[in-house]
Amino acid sequence: MQKKTKRIFILLFISVILNLFLGITSFIKSTYTANLDDQVILGEMTRMVLQTEQYQEIASRETVYAIKQGVNRFNVSDPSSIYLYEISVQTEQKSYIFTCTDKLCTEVSNDGWSYSRYSEDEPVLPLDS
Repeated sequence: MQKKTKRIFILLFISVILNLFLGITSFIKSTYTANLDDQVILGEMTRMVLQTEQYQEIASRETVYAIKQGVNRFNVSDPSSIYLYEISVQTEQKSYIFTCTDKLCTEVSNDGWSYSRYSEDEPVLPLDS
């Protein structure tokens, strides 16, 4: 009887640990993964970025390799805030980060820049067969 209770206790312990791990992992992933509503907003923001003078200037002087959409719920205290969305324009020199300028997102603006992987690495496409 005692072996049976030990086995049950061990299985219960493993189950609790596994569920905690999966729950925490799922929560953390949800903070930076765009859901369907986020994808609609990011799509419209990307269109707005492509129409800005700032983007046109960047594209005229540097080679644009990629435009990445991102959402980051860690840095915003209000989870429904428009400021958690960003569009990153990646060139061979820098990644330019565009965000909304106001709460209604009537305009987007280049808020900053960061390192671009293309400054040291080649583009991924075309893929080697």
